Amino acid sequence: MVFDKFVEETRAWWSAYLRAVSSAQRTGNLDTKGVKVLYPNILLVTKCSGYYVAELIGATENFHGLTVKRHEERSIYRYMSQFDDSQPDPLLRLDGSCNGFRFLCLAHDADFNAIKSRFPHIELYESKLNRVGGHGSTIAFGDNFVSCMIENCVLVNRKENVFRCKSILSAYIIKSGASRTQLLELFTNTTRDNDVKGVHTVEEQERRLLIGGQLQSMVLFPNLRETTIGEFIKLHPEVIKAAFKTAHFEYEPYLEWLEHDGTCTDTAINPDLLVKRNDGYYDIYDLKTAVLDRKNLTKASRSRRRFIDYVEEGISQLANYREYFEYPRNAESAKAKYGIEVRDPRLVLVVGSWENIDVDEVNQACRKYHNVHVIDYDTVCQMFIGAS
Repeated sequence: MVFDKFVEETRAWWSAYLRAVSSAQRTGNLDTKGVKVLYPNILLVTKCSGYYVAELIGATENFHGLTVKRHEERSIYRYMSQFDDSQPDPLLRLDGSCNGFRFLCLAHDADFNAIKSRFPHIELYESKLNRVGGHGSTIAFGDNFVSCMIENCVLVNRKENVFRCKSILSAYIIKSGASRTQLLELFTNTTRDNDVKGVHTVEEQERRLLIGGQLQSMVLFPNLRETTIGEFIKLHPEVIKAAFKTAHFEYEPYLEWLEHDGTCTDTAINPDLLVKRNDGYYDIYDLKTAVLDRKNLTKASRSRRRFIDYVEEGISQLANYREYFEYPRNAESAKAKYGIEVRDPRLVLVVGSWENIDVDEVNQACRKYHNVHVIDYDTVCQMFIGAS
């Protein structure tokens, strides 16, 4: 089966299924057992060497369809382990068709108390399998593997002393050589009992833990595009509102250059986020990736501390956005189009994670800039989860 066909069939099947679940809930024909039902809004489809993967991502109260995001990954084991494509010594090995498991935490040599400080959503998974001595992906696939499903699980991955958690609402994995019939068989078998699949069922107080965990999983997804992370944030505005304590923000406003110094060749700016402050003016945010391949986002000794090029480029882009608002015609246009007013904005770059951010070093590297702030995604998630 070609990848485009896999995407088309998966989108159509799960869109129809989730619409039916949503309709049943609206008409009172869904027994929620007193818990909150949250629906996915992103279908992330990934083409790996020899495998296709579909993940349902997101957590919203109403189902409004699935936004399809495509990704390519060289190895199914790097996809699962979040680190590399080494041959695993797994906790579980899957073979055959339509295998699967639900409501499990799978781990290798995990210290769950230490993990909880970075990934508090681990508390949502009471059933834990923790193997001593394994390495790489906690799941491996045998020679006779055809398809499987993973639902409401978290994979705790480890490399040396670094842990990463992959939070999964629903994932469907199939060999790329499988047929359409085998794909639909997987979906049909997954949903043949009376339990609803593909949705979250949580207590209201668990909602932020769940959403924060999903965002962390996306950020720690190897080579995932910035636009896919941005789409998740766009579809879950409560993350920005709670983490940055704002009543309003604009996502990717399109602002044309109507006035400049004559050297600008761009048509417009398109900042990721403009976030409203308490005084009514807006700060400017840019979303980068976690830069998983870098151990540190700064370089040189304290007296010469500076950021790596990837971060410097992000700060330069923010400075360009700030310059846009320094010209009256541009500022007037932004106010007329979006109601945005900018005055002495904070420039905030969201980049990196606790794995490669040192707060003291970041502050030292920021000394040469005016009102520039660098914050990592793990801290954003902590701010969101902990917001009152």
